[in-house]
Amino acid sequence: MIDRPPSLDRPLRVGLVVSYFHPFASGAERQALAQGVELVRRGFSVRVLTRSVPGYPIDDEEYRGVQIHRWIKTSDRGPLFAVSFVAGLVRALRRLRGELDVVHTHQALWEAVSTGLARPSLRGVPTLVQPASSGYYGEAQELMRTRGAPLLRRAILRNSHFAAISDDIAREWLALGVAPDRLTRTASGVDTEVFRPGPSAVEAELLPRPRAVFTGRLHPQKNLPLLLNAWVEVARRSPANLILVGPGSDRQALTELAESLGVADRVQFVGPVPSPAEHLRAADLFVLPSVAEGMSNSLLEAMASALPCVVSGVGGNTDLVTPGATGVLVPQPTPEAWSAALLGLLQNPQDAHRLGRNALARVEAEFSLRAVVDRYVDLYRNLIARSPR
Repeated sequence: MIDRPPSLDRPLRVGLVVSYFHPFASGAERQALAQGVELVRRGFSVRVLTRSVPGYPIDDEEYRGVQIHRWIKTSDRGPLFAVSFVAGLVRALRRLRGELDVVHTHQALWEAVSTGLARPSLRGVPTLVQPASSGYYGEAQELMRTRGAPLLRRAILRNSHFAAISDDIAREWLALGVAPDRLTRTASGVDTEVFRPGPSAVEAELLPRPRAVFTGRLHPQKNLPLLLNAWVEVARRSPANLILVGPGSDRQALTELAESLGVADRVQFVGPVPSPAEHLRAADLFVLPSVAEGMSNSLLEAMASALPCVVSGVGGNTDLVTPGATGVLVPQPTPEAWSAALLGLLQNPQDAHRLGRNALARVEAEFSLRAVVDRYVDLYRNLIARSPR
């Protein structure tokens, strides 16, 4: 029996692959959820293959129309994790054989190894690999640090196509051997109906304005000790307060650092929140001092909230922020450079407002969730049309 390609004028059946999924929410997970919900809104079928987690259903869980299958059982014992993850995901893909039109991974190490190895049994269903980040914490560099990298690279390159959400990611994967005609520059998207400027419901819960806000994980990748060291000079020369919103293992260490630097009364740790939208609306500027990024959800959300953004000059930050037009890039990872950039906006609110309005206009034009999903749907249909069945 010969499989027939799906009709390209009907809603597609999309399989999303991500290591963890809702309610676990890092960058890739949040973007997979947002895109999945938007695809469901359009009438598409969306099924997510992800790791099993104690306390969560294995089969037939649904969230906002997205079907979640936590079928990938993994071992936490060293190298056995990779073997168990790959074997579990390959089995899961075979189990859904005939029920998917396209498979889209939102991460690109063991996820991409698995989809590459599973391709023969998928009977022509195209597999789209989307790396989440670049730099030291990105999948390309992690791959090259992993034992057996040449074999893993060969398996990954068996996938149909690759999506790069930043220029840095594109450069890294082309260098790994992805052919230019098998890589498409894409982007992450932001729901501009949720993230928007306006009054905030949490205004009274925060330290007084002016406020600089960080949203995201309190994790070494975000380089928050640099920000706290810069805040010493900011606090000395301005009345501004720093608001840190998000979960993370670094909270205790950062709290102790703020105390040792003498700025604990000017820094507020909010902790995890269901959505940072209200905290962004209560801020005057946004900060992101990361050492590596793909295309930051947090940065997109801040731009959609019309905030002037001060960010490190790495990864997807450089794709989103045009210096002097939509924000400030800080090329040097020093407290002096960061305090100067922050004070420059805090002491010039008119310029800060201009940057924030420009950032909002750019997001609305290029990075709204609906516009980004439009481009992914076009890519899905092109891959399906070209894929032999």
